[in-house]
This record gives sequence, C-alpha cells and structure tokens, in this order.
Amino acid sequence: MRPNGTQVPASSEALRGGLRRVTSLTRWLARRKGPAAQPGPKISVVMPVYNAQATLEECLTKLGQSTFEDFEVVVVDDGSTDRTKEILSQFPVRVIPSSGRVGPAAARNLGAQVATGEFLFFIDSDVMVRPDTLDLLAEGFERTGVDGFCGVQAAEMRYRDLPSQYKNLWMRWTYLRQTGDVPLFYTTAAAIRRDTFLRVGGFDVGYATPNVEDTAFGQKLTRLGVRVRIHPQLEVEHVKRYSLRGMLRTDFMRAVSLTRLKLRHPEDLGDNNTSVPAGYMAAVPLSGLAVVALVLGLVTGWLPVTITGLLLAAGVMGLNAGFLDAIRRSDGWSRALAAVPVLWLELLVVGAGTAVGLLTFPFGRRY
Repeated sequence: MRPNGTQVPASSEALRGGLRRVTSLTRWLARRKGPAAQPGPKISVVMPVYNAQATLEECLTKLGQSTFEDFEVVVVDDGSTDRTKEILSQFPVRVIPSSGRVGPAAARNLGAQVATGEFLFFIDSDVMVRPDTLDLLAEGFERTGVDGFCGVQAAEMRYRDLPSQYKNLWMRWTYLRQTGDVPLFYTTAAAIRRDTFLRVGGFDVGYATPNVEDTAFGQKLTRLGVRVRIHPQLEVEHVKRYSLRGMLRTDFMRAVSLTRLKLRHPEDLGDNNTSVPAGYMAAVPLSGLAVVALVLGLVTGWLPVTITGLLLAAGVMGLNAGFLDAIRRSDGWSRALAAVPVLWLELLVVGAGTAVGLLTFPFGRRY
C-alpha cells in the first residue's frame, strides 16, 4: 500500500521489497495514532529534491535495502515539475512541500525541523547508499563522542568519462586526506545530531541555489565548537555525470562563492578550512603566472622568461602530484596523463573565479 492509499503494482512491490523494513511513514503514522507517544526513529534521512526523476527511484530503493531498520525518510520537495511527486507516492516516505523554490539550504532546514530522529543524515537524490551505510552511521555515533560525520564518495562509479571520474576521485581524495575534527559538512552524505543542528541554527539560507552552503555550514560548526569527522567507511556512490564544460563552470562558481565566504569571515583568513589542499591553492596563482611567462617567452624569444615559466609549471605539477598519483593508482597511467590538461584548465578557471569573488565582494556581492 502506498502512502496515498493506492495499491503498488506487483512488479514495483518486488523491486521495493526491501522497503518493508523502512520505519518512515508507516511507523510515523503508527506513533501519531497510538495511545501514547513512542520514541522517534534513531536516524532521519533528510533529502531535498527538485526535478529528481532521473535518480530518485533508485536512491529510495537503495535506502529501502538497508540492513538498519530504525530510520525514517523525510523528503522536501522544492517545487518539482517532473515525475518526482509520482515517484515519491510509491515509497513510504514523509513528503514535505516547500513554499516554492527555496533552495537546498532552506529545504534541508525544513526537513530537519519536521524530522523526529536522534540523528539527521543528509543526502541528495543522486546518492546511492549501501546496505550497511546506516548501520555504520549509527555505530559511529554510539562509539564516538563526535557530533557529526561526513561520508566519502566511493572510488567506483558508473560513469567512466574523464571529467566525471576526475571530479569523483578529487572529492574522494580530498576528504580521505582529512584526519581528526574537520571544518567540513559535505551534504552528499553527512550526518549530525538533530539537537545540535537545531541549536546552531541550520544552513545559511542566503544560498538560494546549490553552491557552498554545506562548506559554510561546516565552518560554522567549527566556530561553535561542534565536532565533525570524516567516516572513511561511510562510502556512497554519487551518480553525477560531468561534461568538461559543466565541471569547469561548477568549479568557477564554487571559487567565486568560496572567496566571498572567506571574505565574510576575515577571522578565518589564515585558516585552510575547506577540503582543498594547500598545495592546490598555491598552484592556482602559480599556474596563471606560468602560462603568462611561457606565452611571453614564446612571443619574445627571451630564454630566461621561458625558463621561469617552465620552473613555475614544474612547481604546479609538484604541488598536485599527490592527486595525480591517486588517479594513477585508481585508473592507470593513461588516465592520470589525460588528467593533466584538465587539471591545468581547472586551475586557471578557479583562478578566474577567485578574482571575480575578490573584485565583486566590495560591491555588495556577499554570496
């Protein structure tokens, strides 16, 4: 039986057999109708969605195959116009409509407010959990005294094109490098104690579109003394396909927003409170200088300028050798060599985004 009272077709029932274990809407309704209040679920999975028909059904099916039973799923529909509502009606989840296109930050806040679990687990509709993901999460909270966890993207993902693999391995590598408490909260897969989330006030709703709202929230948690750690075993597949143009556009916009975020909090200027390695940050201006020097050397024929450009280029490669080696170990030498020009393009685009962020901030562009 669907939450709306209609029957699920037999084929769909078989596909979603694992959802019998889900304690979301069915259990929630039972608690509401019971003579006495019962404790809420251990975990509330909170998911903002907007036109998510491409991956939503698989995402919810994967959640339903969890070996952990004590959880609910809260989906905040941010004004979808595709088949999202139809797909949601086939699963025992709590669907909360937003007041119109409010963006993922405000949608997550809304989901957290209505959730009843002790822990909030934020994922997106293009994220596929494993059967033991929620088990690992509950065990991690019970075993440690931390307030939150960030998961990591699995090395294996279905899209094998260079931009998608490059970005997936970048996100995996940069997070697995982190140790101890981190100023991060990567909402592809991130969890926090619900009382802590409500106490700190949730995500900054100034981010009306998907951007760096999770980075800003992670930094906010650190300033308030909230402890978050990377959970290396908490692996998920992020089903996101990038074109080279799309990847570079995303990197440009993130560079603009990260620069403005840093300028909004000048007390953090001396801290590297993102997942981006310091070596990569140093390589951003060096790559621009290297290109300028090499072009000038080629045009003027002046050897010292050319040598300077080559030395700068060698420095850029050295600063990013760790990431390129991670690609080599994962996908081989050919893919690592193919990633080199992508890395250079990305560094130049990030440099341009950083410049835009610096130049526009004094004119009131804060986000």
